[in-house]
Amino acid sequence: MRRYSSQIDPDVGGARAFRDPGPRPEYWTNPRDGTVMRLVPAAAFIMGSTPEQIETARGMDIYGHEFTLLDELPQFRAFLPDFYLSERAITNDQFAKFLSETRPLLPDELRHLAPVLEHVRVPKSKTGLYSVAPGFEQHPVIHVSWFGAEAYCHWAGLRLPTEVEWEKAARGTDGRLYPWGNQWHDDFLRWAGDKRRPYDSPAPVDACPEGCSPYGIFQMAGNVDEWCADWYQWDVYRRYATGDLRLPTAGERRVVRGGNCVAAKKILFRCAHRRGNDPAIVNVLYTGIRCAADAQPLAQAGALRQ
Repeated sequence: MRRYSSQIDPDVGGARAFRDPGPRPEYWTNPRDGTVMRLVPAAAFIMGSTPEQIETARGMDIYGHEFTLLDELPQFRAFLPDFYLSERAITNDQFAKFLSETRPLLPDELRHLAPVLEHVRVPKSKTGLYSVAPGFEQHPVIHVSWFGAEAYCHWAGLRLPTEVEWEKAARGTDGRLYPWGNQWHDDFLRWAGDKRRPYDSPAPVDACPEGCSPYGIFQMAGNVDEWCADWYQWDVYRRYATGDLRLPTAGERRVVRGGNCVAAKKILFRCAHRRGNDPAIVNVLYTGIRCAADAQPLAQAGALRQ
């Protein structure tokens, strides 16, 4: 499956020109699971951080930061063709439907997908359906392993976003620090550092609309961490900066982006912040799913639009 193109805008590296396929629908609804997919148009964008931005980031929080942030270096411009990203994180209701259809009834099979189930209820019989605790249907599914996230996307006919796609969708083309811009706002995201309203659980997937990314995508900062397709490689931006955007082929951890509702450090919610996590054991809980899709042929995408 194609993950992304390594084409580079002629103004960003001198590679072959990108052939514009014409206008695509701004959004379409995936018929398999009802996910609304938002267009992230083809364009060059700013990725990574400068040394000066890293120094500033280290001073964002009272007690500093335990990481060097060198994995965000260097800052560079890259080009991606059109792709789609889910407007919202996958919900408990959607994940319960996935489990009901794929039937991971054995405890080990279920733990492989979601080491801990919260608000999603296991059926009492082999023929029963997975269900959701009342009131949590539209909250994001959490505590999902990378394997669970990948399996859900495959079931839905979608895929996990690459790290490059995720960062472009979060920060747009202007290199902004947060999905909403360059200034911090306590109430634009769900996080644990808001002294007025300390949080320890995710909000519904349509909460905090002020914090949407430039493409109308909700909660790319805060609420739940999100898996990407990539193996985590701390120095991969050095290669990406040369125009080679191929995914890392091996590693021990998978990329996680976005920050979650139990995190209290502002530095974690920057669009450029990177982290790797064990794909099977969610060592930092509140990890969920956001799906991506290649841009469909125009006629097919138009037929899916609702």
